[in-house]
Amino acid sequence: MTATKRTGIACVLLAHGLAGCGGSTTTPSSVTLPPSTVLPTPVGVSVLANATLSGNVFEVAAESPSRRIGIEGTAVYCEQCGAETHSYATTDSNGNYVFPPGVWTEGRPAFPIRIWVHKDGYVDPPGVPKPTPPNPTGPGWREVVINGDTRFDMELVKR
Repeated sequence: MTATKRTGIACVLLAHGLAGCGGSTTTPSSVTLPPSTVLPTPVGVSVLANATLSGNVFEVAAESPSRRIGIEGTAVYCEQCGAETHSYATTDSNGNYVFPPGVWTEGRPAFPIRIWVHKDGYVDPPGVPKPTPPNPTGPGWREVVINGDTRFDMELVKR
């Protein structure tokens, strides 16, 4: 869980706790709810989904546009991959990468997660879609929705 999320949760809990302040002698520990009361489900609760993200980072061959060439040694970052999160992978000699199992869904399994790809001497190809807010934007940022094991290939272009 990111520091921003922890801060947000702490603010919500603090606001809830302070809501009863203002002259009342009732403390939160003395408040009981009727048995039929249903508390709302927290929004944005992270769940570690049993899924793996992998793929290929490639460039298109100049002499044959239908041919892909894997780019070795490319750094790939996934903010929500792996049990510890903020995972990095490096592509192998064929341009393939794989992250540790597990993807944090942040309570929104259909929301795209943040991926960043970088290799010195390479840039994004034209037309890379702009990430969905609040995902970061700029060179190298991509996003992908992960539903189960997911393969996500990314193109780079030589500078």
